[in-house]
Amino acid sequence: MLGRLVLDTLVTGLPLVIVFLGIYTVFRLRSDFDLTVEGSFALGGAATAVALIAGVDPTLALLVGAAAGALAGLATALLHLTLGVQVLLAGLVMSIGLFSVTLHVLGAPTVGLLSAATVFDGGGDARTVLVLAAVVLVVLGLYLLFLRTEIGLALRASGVNPRMARSQGVDDRAMTVLALVLANGLAGLGAGLVVQTQGYADVNMGIGTFVGGVGAILLGELLLRPSGSAVLRIVACVLAGTLLYRLILTGALRVGLPAADLKGVTALTLIIAVAAHRYLGGGVRWLTRSRRERPTVGVS
Repeated sequence: MLGRLVLDTLVTGLPLVIVFLGIYTVFRLRSDFDLTVEGSFALGGAATAVALIAGVDPTLALLVGAAAGALAGLATALLHLTLGVQVLLAGLVMSIGLFSVTLHVLGAPTVGLLSAATVFDGGGDARTVLVLAAVVLVVLGLYLLFLRTEIGLALRASGVNPRMARSQGVDDRAMTVLALVLANGLAGLGAGLVVQTQGYADVNMGIGTFVGGVGAILLGELLLRPSGSAVLRIVACVLAGTLLYRLILTGALRVGLPAADLKGVTALTLIIAVAAHRYLGGGVRWLTRSRRERPTVGVS
């Protein structure tokens, strides 16, 4: 039974590592909140499913999902920059609007893949885990390398201290666009993996993604608190936190909790993570501070 629990955790959790990495990009590196991810996750999954049904290569279908998510992030960025709407509100508006877009893309609330080919064909659960692990490691590796580039450093610096970054010639507006596009592109990519593992896409599949991602990030920081490279810390925290988050949900199902109660478990997980940060010394006061007051994160 323990082996099955671990296997289920990996199958359901590994795709979310990519999604939650995107949430981390805005939530921690930019010290902001982007609810677009709830819509871009569903849109990315829908785009992937439609591409698979149309006979597109499964790997290319993942890129289609990532592109759909990235476009959603770009729309949020444009709404924020052109109309002056805060990222939080712009993301909320986009997530609501994307529900209709996703429904039109799918043509129905739920679409099964039936006999459509996926990247996991030709093997059982072991192959699925291996493929997922390979994709996740590649994405995490590329993300780590990106954050070490000049552009990646500028992205992190603009989130820590926008005024200082601007004085060094960093275009904060461009960094906002980059963060939102990258975050939602990763959400779309992760959704494509989720769709291919579960065999269907659903218009409601993005609900609760943001809350789950924040909870997983805080859990990861509680678990590891690593020293050294801040970039490695990001990758390690997101990976460990996501798998622990999925282990909690999978374990809840294993002990007989109805699936309808999982959203409540997700909310409770976030509350516990925030409380643990507050009372065990991690601190989450930066969640309610202004951007100028938030502590330095992720620049090294």
